[in-house]
Amino acid sequence: MKPSKRYTRYCGIDVAKRKHVACIIDRDGRFLLRSQSFGNDAEGYQRILARLREVGGPAKVLVGMEATGHYWYGLHDFLTRQRYEVAVLNPIQTAQQAKMGIRKTKTDKIDAKHVATLIKNGAHRMALVPGEIGMTCRQLTRLRYSVIGQTTRLKQLLGARVHPVWPEYETFFANRFSVTARALLHAAPTPADVLALGREQVTEIIRGASRGRYGPAMADKILQGAAQSVGMRRGFEGTRLCVRTLLTQIDALAGVRGQLDAEIIQLAERVPSYLLTLPGADPIRAVAFFGETDPIEALQNPSQLVAFAGLDPSVFQTGQRDAPKRRISKRGSPCLRRTLWGMAHRAAYQDGCLRDYFLRKRAQGLHHLAAVTATAAKLCHIAWRISIDQRDYLPEPPSS
Repeated sequence: MKPSKRYTRYCGIDVAKRKHVACIIDRDGRFLLRSQSFGNDAEGYQRILARLREVGGPAKVLVGMEATGHYWYGLHDFLTRQRYEVAVLNPIQTAQQAKMGIRKTKTDKIDAKHVATLIKNGAHRMALVPGEIGMTCRQLTRLRYSVIGQTTRLKQLLGARVHPVWPEYETFFANRFSVTARALLHAAPTPADVLALGREQVTEIIRGASRGRYGPAMADKILQGAAQSVGMRRGFEGTRLCVRTLLTQIDALAGVRGQLDAEIIQLAERVPSYLLTLPGADPIRAVAFFGETDPIEALQNPSQLVAFAGLDPSVFQTGQRDAPKRRISKRGSPCLRRTLWGMAHRAAYQDGCLRDYFLRKRAQGLHHLAAVTATAAKLCHIAWRISIDQRDYLPEPPSS
């Protein structure tokens, strides 16, 4: 029996930052409580709790809400502690329900009715709500990905400030944001600053930052490039301030990322050990995978895990027209998709069945990135199986 059929009352909640909107209907779709707003505070929570008790309480009412950002966390936790079963829905499902109407209207009250209708009809798919350790894993790994993204954006800004005044700078180092390159930029953000330092000081800076890898030869190359630079000669004062400010932020985020990595690696001791046996897994990716898929028992087959990660192909076919290129849908957890892709990319360079699968896809003519994406979808089947069985991954099947 579907969970929605065990109840006679259905409460849909449209979640927002300050105020939520609730609507309660019965099995026939009749209103028991027309859309009513309540605050995202203790008084508002007691208000909706009183309404739920009036129509039957936990035994008769199934509650549904959208997974709108992080605003649903507190209300979900409150209602589950009051013994209500709460279905957390992906906003895409509510949007599809809204399209069934002829009129193009969207309000919080209408959205609450759509949520209630979805859970009444049993046409919803509940989102994964992690437990205590799973939520901790999710928070830390998502913050880590956010820090990496911020660092990338800062490096792009840094490159955009340096290039107009010193376009030759990118040719000096294989990695223009390496420790040595950043040390040189911090001391001399413009070609004029490099020339003002002189050969001895430039040599000392790059030799100390590179631990002896670079010396006078590299210093002469940098000084020659600075002397012959074709960069802009205006705004040096602003460039110096921008470059040094951005470098300070990048260094600060590097320290934050190091602390996060240490915490996540320590947290890896509390997640199931069999996740560390997955192809391409390491402590950080194992923690990220657990945080995004807990509880994985809610996914009934590996295809649902593929779809949850947004790695399923999006198909467009109408009449005699069939789209020649099949792209992944990306309708899922971006953090899970990034984690699986990183594991698949690492596994593609290690001996095993996933490497063989990757090479077969490359032989079929797929681009490197597309082959890694296909390998990530294959990895979903392996990860789902060992997570359900709660056993280590065996590269070769047992002889039995």
